[in-house]
Amino acid sequence: MNVTIMTLTDRALKLAERIKEKLLEDPTVFSVRLIHRDMDLEDVFRESQMIIGIMATGIMVRKIAPLIRGKLHDPGVIVIDEAGRNVISLLSGHAGGANDFALKIAGLIGANPVITTSTDVNGLIGIDTLAARYFYQISDPGLLKHFNSSIIRGHTVELLSSRDVKPLIDGDAAGTYTYRKGGDENIRATCNGKTMILRPLKVSLGIGTRRGVMPDTILEFIHGTMKRTGIPVQRIDAIATGEMKRNEEGIIRAASILGVPLEFIPLDELKDQETVSFSDFVNSKFGVGSVCESAALKSAGPGSRLIVRKTASSGVALALAVSRIPKTF
Repeated sequence: MNVTIMTLTDRALKLAERIKEKLLEDPTVFSVRLIHRDMDLEDVFRESQMIIGIMATGIMVRKIAPLIRGKLHDPGVIVIDEAGRNVISLLSGHAGGANDFALKIAGLIGANPVITTSTDVNGLIGIDTLAARYFYQISDPGLLKHFNSSIIRGHTVELLSSRDVKPLIDGDAAGTYTYRKGGDENIRATCNGKTMILRPLKVSLGIGTRRGVMPDTILEFIHGTMKRTGIPVQRIDAIATGEMKRNEEGIIRAASILGVPLEFIPLDELKDQETVSFSDFVNSKFGVGSVCESAALKSAGPGSRLIVRKTASSGVALALAVSRIPKTF
């Protein structure tokens, strides 16, 4: 995620620097840009996935109003008062992730999260939140109002898919959603007489390891990384690595245990891929900045984006990428 923090006062800038330092420890955050005393948002709105304004809400509202396109297209926008007391999810709370990110920021700085969307304030998970969290594209967004208003009124949503999606509806979603096996890997969500199709984007886990790393070490790190980022292991569509790891038994065995297809990416394709992370050692050996990031992005396909940058432990490096367009069946 690329985050832009905008400030107008010196006090706000100090808070922004504190938030930036904490966010850069998060593997789901790739860059944090600070903009001070400049409220030209046109480029910021186009290039950022999350915008944080440490300023009065009214200022941000006036600046973003001409740029708003729609809830499935706009970046998340959060506003924080310069004293750091309240973190307000202002725009794209569901699809743009502003609600979840506001909760994250509030936790980092000890502030009060302000969430106003009806599903969330009633302790419920809207279907657009479910889709955004787990990387599904909503094929008929005109039904969002019907589904979320039905959820608020206590109706249950049945999810029909050939793929087991029960891991997506644990915890706070368990009271709203049920799962039934059938159909294909798309999710047919039915509620109160209407059906919506959720089409899965391809989620690829890129991996790089030292020679001889055992499968148990790899699996432990995969499970730990996915748990920290809130994405079920079952949501992984492919594990990808470089062709030079074709005989690495630890990777082969780990993929087999998880029941996930293993893809080997040719080295020349890895070299063509720009990465967020860069290792001088890996580059000197293979000519690529990060094997795991490059493999994840190449596996997910053209226009894909990272959702977890390189994170490493015990000789294992992992990254996660998601495709731009849905899988076809």
